[in-house]
Amino acid sequence: MSRMVRVAGYDPTYVNSGAAALSSLDGRWTEFLAVVSDVHMSGMDGMTLARQISDRYPGLPAILCSGDSGPSVDTLGSQTGVMSVLAKPVRLQHLADLLSDLAKN
Repeated sequence: MSRMVRVAGYDPTYVNSGAAALSSLDGRWTEFLAVVSDVHMSGMDGMTLARQISDRYPGLPAILCSGDSGPSVDTLGSQTGVMSVLAKPVRLQHLADLLSDLAKN
């Protein structure tokens, strides 16, 4: 995913866990355009990460990627403050368009 973000023209910060993501945001979250995460991760899952981002850093979008489908994934945005849920396999153009829209705001 970080390679796709780079190809889309952005400079990603790669971390290997939800806890590391929160740690890297501390004190500098305004430097980030968005957080892109998988829904399923060991330790802290993407939904928990998105909730914590929403609580700690209001206005910082979380974009989750998921291979799942159905109502539980469709309602992630309303439950967690997630800006978007991208279906896997994630298309580069879809991710690039989403990030471009965020950068314009």
